[in-house]
Amino acid sequence: MRASTQQKIDDRVFSLASNLFGFGNTEAKKQIEETIAIENATLQLDNRIIAVYPAIIEEAFSTTMDNYRKYIASYNFKTQAENELIQRHNTSVEQFCKENALTEVQTEFRKVFLLNKKNLKPRAYNEAVNEFCNDYGLIVEKKKIQSVKYATEIVFQNLLHLYNSQLMKRNEKFIKGGITARRPIQEFKINSFLVTQLKRKEIHSINICTKTVRNHRQRLEEAGVFTEYHFAGQNKPVEVHINPEILVVLDIKTSKLKSAENKQLKCVYWNLLPDNNEITGTIINEYQMNENVENISQFQRSSGEALTPSYLFFTGTHTSKKEISNLGAGEKNVKVQNTLSEKLQNLIVHPQELAVNLANGEYMNYKPIDIRYLFKEAFSGTLTNDEFRELAIQDFFKSISKIYRFSTPFVGSWKKAITLYYQNKWIAFTDNSFNKSVLVDEIQQMRWRIEWARKWFIKNQLPPLFPYEYFDMTRKTSKEVGFEYTKAKWNEHLLSIAKYDALKKKQECNAVRRKETINHAKKCETVLNRFFKNKVTYTQLFDYVEKNLPKEYLEKLPVLILKKSLKDNEKTIAITGDDAVKYSFFEF
Repeated sequence: MRASTQQKIDDRVFSLASNLFGFGNTEAKKQIEETIAIENATLQLDNRIIAVYPAIIEEAFSTTMDNYRKYIASYNFKTQAENELIQRHNTSVEQFCKENALTEVQTEFRKVFLLNKKNLKPRAYNEAVNEFCNDYGLIVEKKKIQSVKYATEIVFQNLLHLYNSQLMKRNEKFIKGGITARRPIQEFKINSFLVTQLKRKEIHSINICTKTVRNHRQRLEEAGVFTEYHFAGQNKPVEVHINPEILVVLDIKTSKLKSAENKQLKCVYWNLLPDNNEITGTIINEYQMNENVENISQFQRSSGEALTPSYLFFTGTHTSKKEISNLGAGEKNVKVQNTLSEKLQNLIVHPQELAVNLANGEYMNYKPIDIRYLFKEAFSGTLTNDEFRELAIQDFFKSISKIYRFSTPFVGSWKKAITLYYQNKWIAFTDNSFNKSVLVDEIQQMRWRIEWARKWFIKNQLPPLFPYEYFDMTRKTSKEVGFEYTKAKWNEHLLSIAKYDALKKKQECNAVRRKETINHAKKCETVLNRFFKNKVTYTQLFDYVEKNLPKEYLEKLPVLILKKSLKDNEKTIAITGDDAVKYSFFEF
């Protein structure tokens, strides 16, 4: 590569790195540390490499790898200097935390910061740390910048091989079409699985997994080897461009090497200044703070609201210690109302009382408990599993009592049926009640089965058996006329729903497929018309079909162009009456 295109090293970074390795005097080192600028590899790429039939073979591959090694050596050199400053910052944070006890605000904001920023890349994370420490003090450490290891070079070589195969595939199509126009080099589509499947003489080139390939790719992105990253979905490969300062290609048509012309890395700098901010606020007494938090939590539990203290939700204004204390002290003056759990618990009556009420027909117009309340209780209520199970059983008997509207079962029969369910219904093999979240689904099933049984008795005009016999769990066939038979109907109901959902999903997929087919056909026809009107070139036509239409359109593209050409010739002959009007495919 020419000397004008080589990457330049910032003199201040070079001086700092020299001092780190034992060169330079102490005063110069301190001055550099105060004003040092670390490069943020933001490439301003206006143009790409231009070639007719680009390929990365022979001398082009060798030169690209040489440029890669020079670039990575320079990058690692600067990264080491940057990590030195990061280590100094982390040491300052550790010392500050030892000498100063963190306030409540600092502790909570630090937790929020670490939770929200943990997925950022190291340099972006470190920049956010600088802003945070300026506001709240030296309480968050920075992430170390990873250098590019030697193993990444092997992965990069295989990626170049994969990139070359993509270039050659497109070159073959353009050669068949007779296209000789110079065009920018195409993007590199990285498929991690294909990289792991590369072989040389039936032996894998690198024995790594797709996750390792993605890790190396991300490291190359951080280093600036890969630029213009584009993610188009999990089912499509990632698209990137190789840094033009590194990449060199061979134009097969001219047999000349092509590289970036008159292009250099334009880097954006930022200053890393020492963090000397100190927090001078009053430290809240730990015992008093814990007492206030406990009071607030008890107050909110008694109100049926969220268990998280209100001062943990930051809206830009900090809640003072005085306000927190006043909030905790005001608990005595608050009139506590019954919570949802308490209201549901009040609905539970003694089984004997329930049997008497059922025999007296007091629940003939009973409305079941709103399922939304049961869901809320199941996932955030305070009833135990046994209490919730008892509530569900009593709600079941109250709901199904309407099938005995025209009969008068005795109290004893109701009492036996209730006892039977208490002893056997919704109990695990460990003799423990079902979990509330599981039981609430069972309640929905039982309500459907109650409605089906009610309609069946109305339709057949038959009186039901006495409760103890009707709810006998061994009566599972239709001829025994027991409630357990309704479970078979529930299973049939689930199968019908699944069948309907599958049919509906199939219809929706067919509709989407039809619309896509029509849309693709319209797109292809539109771009062909633009091509024959000289509004787009063959290269643009090829690129559009490859990126926006299914693969079969790209394979049939020459045939479609030929048919379109013959059809236009026939129209021209019919209008002019001249059989000599002919057009060749290559004129387009």
